[in-house]
Amino acid sequence: MKRRQFLASGAVFAGFLLALPGNLMAEWVAGSFQQVPLTDAFRNALGTDDIVVTDKISITAPTVATDGAAVPVEIASELKGERLYLFVEKNPTPLVFTCTFHGSALPWFSLHIRMKESSTVHAVVWDGLRYHMSSVHVDVLSQAC
Repeated sequence: MKRRQFLASGAVFAGFLLALPGNLMAEWVAGSFQQVPLTDAFRNALGTDDIVVTDKISITAPTVATDGAAVPVEIASELKGERLYLFVEKNPTPLVFTCTFHGSALPWFSLHIRMKESSTVHAVVWDGLRYHMSSVHVDVLSQAC
């Protein structure tokens, strides 16, 4: 085999390998971020809608948000968890955030989210055995999404 043929076939093979994982990951995530009702969003992202309501997860968010394009939300958990999810009930796509921790950790996150309208925000933590959820209602004066 000549050097140029080897380099050309190597470049084609490398391009194929780089394109393949991107398509697989896009298909894997697509099911979670769909326009569905909240209970279906729970089933799509978590695999179940059997979630225990707890007071060990605190959500700090304004009771009235003037701009739905950037609503500050802070989630802190007293439960050690492996995954953290954030859902907004009346958004076109209810799942707005997900994070996986390496090992058990005390989840804490602060971020700005978009909210279409006044709605309930749900934080869900997976502790390895069960899903735990806490909720808070946020009134939005100016719509986003």
